[in-house]
Amino acid sequence: MKYFFRLFIPLFCFLLVRCSLLPSEMKIAEQIIETNPDSALYILQHVHPNQTFTDADQAIYGLLLFKALDKHKLPLKPDSIINFSLNYYQNTNDKLHLAICCFYKARMFKYAQHYEEATALYLKALDNLQDQKDYDLLGKIYGDMGDICFVQEDYKDALEKYKLAADNFNKAGKIIDVGYRLLDIGRTYNSVRDYKTAHKYYRKSLILTKDSTLMGSALQDIGSIFFYAKQYDSAQYYLRQSLYYPYFESDYSVRCFTLADLYYEIKQYDSVYYYASIALKQAPSIYIQRECYRLMANTSYMKGDFKSMANFMTSFQVCTDSIRSIESQTKISVLEGIHQISQKAGKSKQYFIILAWIIPVILIISLFIFYKLRNRNKVNEEELVQIEQKLKEKQYLLRANLIQKISETKAQQNSIYKKISLAEREELHKEVYNKCLHLNNWDEFSKLINHVYNNLIYELESNYPDITQKEITLCCLFLLDVPTPDVLLVLDYKLDSLYKLKQRLIQKLNLKNAKELDLFLEDLVEIK
Repeated sequence: MKYFFRLFIPLFCFLLVRCSLLPSEMKIAEQIIETNPDSALYILQHVHPNQTFTDADQAIYGLLLFKALDKHKLPLKPDSIINFSLNYYQNTNDKLHLAICCFYKARMFKYAQHYEEATALYLKALDNLQDQKDYDLLGKIYGDMGDICFVQEDYKDALEKYKLAADNFNKAGKIIDVGYRLLDIGRTYNSVRDYKTAHKYYRKSLILTKDSTLMGSALQDIGSIFFYAKQYDSAQYYLRQSLYYPYFESDYSVRCFTLADLYYEIKQYDSVYYYASIALKQAPSIYIQRECYRLMANTSYMKGDFKSMANFMTSFQVCTDSIRSIESQTKISVLEGIHQISQKAGKSKQYFIILAWIIPVILIISLFIFYKLRNRNKVNEEELVQIEQKLKEKQYLLRANLIQKISETKAQQNSIYKKISLAEREELHKEVYNKCLHLNNWDEFSKLINHVYNNLIYELESNYPDITQKEITLCCLFLLDVPTPDVLLVLDYKLDSLYKLKQRLIQKLNLKNAKELDLFLEDLVEIK
């Protein structure tokens, strides 16, 4: 028994030490990850989660590992580790740690150029940071979102995101990061050809710090400005200078590509091929790859090397297809809009149950009101139809009375017709129409016709100002069915002149023929 206890007690102590050792290592890694990320990454890579880890230990391990990998610009994988951390902090409602996990998983998608998934996670991270003051993390999130907007050529939103990133890094005291965001702002202005503003931001970034990597990026961007402005000597100077500075990620490939593009413009084709080849070896983005293959294909063509040109064109097309796939993704501005709508919908969810009761009540009341209004409108419509019918009957009566008045006045003159000359008969006819229609007094004539024929003269004068009084009179005589000889007599026209007058009237009314004129006048005087 004593022998058993001698073996058991050391083993138990070893297990206790082992259980407490691993979390302690992670605490050390967490403490030094900002000041000494190399050591933190080394510690984390030699920690292997096992059954002695609690869920909390495993969650913080995944978060710290991805943070250390990100600081060294290493691939963020495996995703199963960050997924565990993200799910754990989501279940425990730890908003700050959840936001950090969302950020690293979003950055993982961003590096893979899956911008829709990345944007959704960035927005989720921002939601969880609303009550937090982690300005460094906010700066990183807005900076990454600005990068996506820039790639999608949504330059207005890119500027907004980069400026938010710079403000947050400034609050966090991250001066170098502020400098990089100023460079990003300058690059955005450069893309919209506002070179003066772009140059101003590049200069601002150089004033902030003497960090050699930042200076190299600034020289690279200044060289790009001179290149786009076709000041090739200055561009070449700054771009060559930038090659001697350290760089992050694909910056060196950008510098070499821009030099290659510059040499292509000044037709130094050997240098084009040389720098484009270097750029392709320096982890270039898909966009830089495509442009390098374009330059190399063009250079091969200039040299007459058509076989190489065909190979480069094939590679160029492959890159172009990949870029099209990237560009087909939904823009970040659209996803933000959808996210905001979803948030509002989430806040309104608590009102849905109340609305579920209120809506049927409102619907019943609305149907009742609709029924009542419909019945009332039906009565009103019937009354309107009756009134319209009465107006039409009244108008027909007025027209008939006017025509009858002319006929009766003519009949009264029949006894005199046989005793007078032809000239006197014509004067007598004119007198009949003057007496019945007031043709010698335009105001009285207009008043009479407007009353009988639904404002006919008013409509013609308002809508067709080129029509003369004689042409309007002709329209009125047509409607009154005045015989053609009487029309000639009243207007003092001959038959040819009347025909010409009628044709001019048809043209002014934009009609085709006399039949259309008749229909037009009938439609105009109809009560509707």
